[in-house]
Amino acid sequence: MGQKFTPLAQSRASYYCKGSPVHFVRVELFRMEGTGDTVVTLTFKNLFSRPLVSFTAYFRCKNKYGEVVVEDAFTYDDVYANEGDCFGSDDAVFVSDEPLGSVEVRLGSVTYDDGAPHDLRRCAAVALPPLRPLPQRERSALCRILDTEDADYYPEEAADGWRCMCGAFNYNAGQGMYFCSECGMEKAMMRSALREVQQAANPPQPQYDAGMQYLPVRDEEPEDDPYTGSGYGRINYSTGETGSRTLYGVPENGTAGIARGPAGRGMPGYGVPEREAQSEMPPAPARGAHGVRADAGADTGAGAVSIMKDSTADFILKYLPFWTLAAAGVFAVCAVFAAQFLL
Repeated sequence: MGQKFTPLAQSRASYYCKGSPVHFVRVELFRMEGTGDTVVTLTFKNLFSRPLVSFTAYFRCKNKYGEVVVEDAFTYDDVYANEGDCFGSDDAVFVSDEPLGSVEVRLGSVTYDDGAPHDLRRCAAVALPPLRPLPQRERSALCRILDTEDADYYPEEAADGWRCMCGAFNYNAGQGMYFCSECGMEKAMMRSALREVQQAANPPQPQYDAGMQYLPVRDEEPEDDPYTGSGYGRINYSTGETGSRTLYGVPENGTAGIARGPAGRGMPGYGVPEREAQSEMPPAPARGAHGVRADAGADTGAGAVSIMKDSTADFILKYLPFWTLAAAGVFAVCAVFAAQFLL
């Protein structure tokens, strides 16, 4: 084509023919500058290991209203395309004097260097994964890493092959398993570069956010410890005159309890109502208001009782100030009467 042509549209094939040694690559529309006509070119690719000599394709062109403008066949002679080579982009299969809306293509027959023709019309068409354009940021990064300008789409896997970043379809056979037959990109390198770019754009998030609170972990308490066992809402420790430790506890159910034992020794269940039945020691005897032991069925009150409450020392400390003041008052009155009698 010696004249000047301006590209109008380009569309890659959305299917491949299963078992065919020839793959339809794309259709392109050009405008002829001299006349304004629309020129149609088709591009195909040889997938077989032997040189392709001749190939025939069927096509049908429609205008913008869906009306068929032409339906014909075109034969490419003396091609001699090796494995992976594309051909046909320099040959105009049709020239239209009106704008076109679509072009449909079917494979016909192919002849290799052995001279035997092969009919391709029985090869069933299989839809390819749709092309997904790369975002501009990822595209720029991939072009820089891979040193290419053809990184336009996400790579996709198909049943019998894969689509490269340039949009080309490659069969999983021969060199097509590892390299793109159009741009020459290595499949493994392309996948690695894409993964690197995506990880840089979306770094992994930490398992815990920096703003989260870390709650302290409390070790499990021994079940046989009466001082920290469950069932007590409030615990207060005090030291008796003999150095023993007395536990005042108010269980969650409201029942009072008392546990007492020598320092350094645990007495599980002593004084705890729900554990007294399991304890080897008898429960602490409850006392009345004046130190008298209450009967088994008597109500001793809901408060906790201390054994030192009614001891002799406690009695002296409690009532000595009262008797001292009383004796001092009697002595003063007697002294006044005696002074008046003597005088």
